[in-house]
Amino acid sequence: MTELIPAKDWIRMRENVRRAVSALEVCWRCQRVSECQKYILGNLVLVWLCGECLGEMEQPKLSRSRRRSRAGVQE
Repeated sequence: MTELIPAKDWIRMRENVRRAVSALEVCWRCQRVSECQKYILGNLVLVWLCGECLGEMEQPKLSRSRRRSRAGVQE
């Protein structure tokens, strides 16, 4: 015989699903639906990016800042 699930468990599951769904956004760059984070593009525009796109967008910033610091160092 199947086990009966109490109403409070169904309510808790429903709230968990609602919370997970409301956390989803469409990534500005790849257009996939995922949990996204805010990213300021060009110090002017706020966009939502997934973790993968966020990593790709932040990677060039790091390499540019390293180049600048090397340019100031005299050999």
